[in-house]
Amino acid sequence: MDSRMNIVFCFDEKMAAPACVAAASLLDAKKPDEHYDIYCVCSGQAKEQIPYMRKIIEDRDGKSILTVCDAPASYEHGYEVRGVTKSTYLRLCIHRLLPELDKVIYVDVDVLFRASLSELWDLQMEQFLLAGVKGANNFKNTWEVLEKKGYAKELEGMQGQYINGGVLVMNLKAIRDFDPDDRWMAMAQKQYHYQDQDILNITCKGRIAYLPLCYNVAAHLEKKDFNMYHTEGIYTEEEAADAWADPRILHYTGEKPWNNRGVNKARYWWDYVESQKDLDGLFDKRKIMNRKTTGLAGKINRHLPW
Repeated sequence: MDSRMNIVFCFDEKMAAPACVAAASLLDAKKPDEHYDIYCVCSGQAKEQIPYMRKIIEDRDGKSILTVCDAPASYEHGYEVRGVTKSTYLRLCIHRLLPELDKVIYVDVDVLFRASLSELWDLQMEQFLLAGVKGANNFKNTWEVLEKKGYAKELEGMQGQYINGGVLVMNLKAIRDFDPDDRWMAMAQKQYHYQDQDILNITCKGRIAYLPLCYNVAAHLEKKDFNMYHTEGIYTEEEAADAWADPRILHYTGEKPWNNRGVNKARYWWDYVESQKDLDGLFDKRKIMNRKTTGLAGKINRHLPW
C-alpha cells in the first residue's frame, strides 16, 4: 500500500533555485511506494520558480502533489542577523497556514536528500511539539557563544539538547493548542543570534523529541566534530559514526555550494545537480566561485568518503 508524507519548504526568491534541487533530491531518494504532499511557503518573486518546480516533481513522481502557500507578513519586523533574512521566520507560521494538517516534516532548502523520510514520518509525536537533531551548537566550544548573549538565562540547562531548526518534525495540532503566536511574534523582534531557532528551543523546551543525527548533517563539519558528538555525550558513538558514514540529509548550513564550489562537501551537491538535466541549467556556473574555505583539514576531508 502506498504511503503519503507531508513536507514543507519555506523560501524567498534567493533560495528558489536551491528549493528546486531540494524537491528533486527528495523524490529521487524516496522508496517506490512513497509519495509526498509538498507545501511551499514563499513570496511573490519566489513563486516565479513554482511552475518549473512543479514539472520537476511531476516528472519524478506523478503521485506527489505540490501546493503553494503565500508567505504571510506576520514577521515582517523580525530581527535579521548573520545575513539570514526574515524568511527564516516563516516556519513559525506553518501551523496556521496549514490548519487541515496535524503533522509535517519541515526542511530548509539548502539540503541534499539521500534517503526516504519514512523514519521521521513514523515518529510518535503525541507528547511533543517538535522533533529535531541536536546540532553542533551544543559543543562546549561553540555553546560559549550563546552563553555570552544577553538571553543566555533563557537557554539555561539546554546544552546538549539544543536542536538545529533546519529539519523538524512538527506536531501542528499540538502547536495550535499551545497557541504560541503572540509570544513568538514578540520574541522575533528581539536580538536572538539564531533567530527563530533560538525561539523554538526556548519556548518548546521540555516538549522536544530528538532525531538521529544522520537526518541533519551539517556539511561544514569534519570527522573530528563527529567524534565530539560522541565524546561530549550528545550522541552515541554508533550514531555519530552512522551520520558521518551515511548522512540521510546533508545540510549546507554555512556558505552555499551554488555560490562557491570549494565549500566542504560541495562536490556531492554538484555531482547530483550536474547529473540531472532539469537542474543543471538553474545556475550560472560562470559566476560561481571555487575557493576552499576550510583550511588544510577541509582540503583533505573533501576527498574522503562520507
